[in-house]
Amino acid sequence: MPDREDRGEQAHIDGRSRVFTRRSARIAAPLGMLGVLAVQFLLGMAVNLYVHLPSAGAGMAEMMGSGPLVMTHMMLGMLLAAGALVAVAVAIPYGRWAVGCAAVALGGILVAGLGGLLFLTDGQSNGASYLMAVGFLVAVGGYVAEVVTVR
Repeated sequence: MPDREDRGEQAHIDGRSRVFTRRSARIAAPLGMLGVLAVQFLLGMAVNLYVHLPSAGAGMAEMMGSGPLVMTHMMLGMLLAAGALVAVAVAIPYGRWAVGCAAVALGGILVAGLGGLLFLTDGQSNGASYLMAVGFLVAVGGYVAEVVTVR
């Protein structure tokens, strides 16, 4: 017979009532990562539309000096990679499927990061931009699959 948390009933902790289910705990990491990915996507679009990046051959310091949007986008990308590693670790107790989904998302984030690095160092090539888009979609797909299949 399922316990109270499995049925979604309230659990009483320290005299206060809180609704907390195993399902909500399990999907917290992928939902959080989806939110950060959405912010990263919007920052990338803002950089694409509103920031003038130096041409190919410019040093990385010059690229990073292109404005706060570029720096924020780059730093958030690094935080996403670290968060994706944590999401894989958090998924371990929930089985192979959860770990696999989180690992696919981690791979997508790393591919997008590689695309971003190539984009900055290769003169904003279309191929690098496409690589970022593919990596983003793979990451989103991995986290959505993890959330949707939670039981």
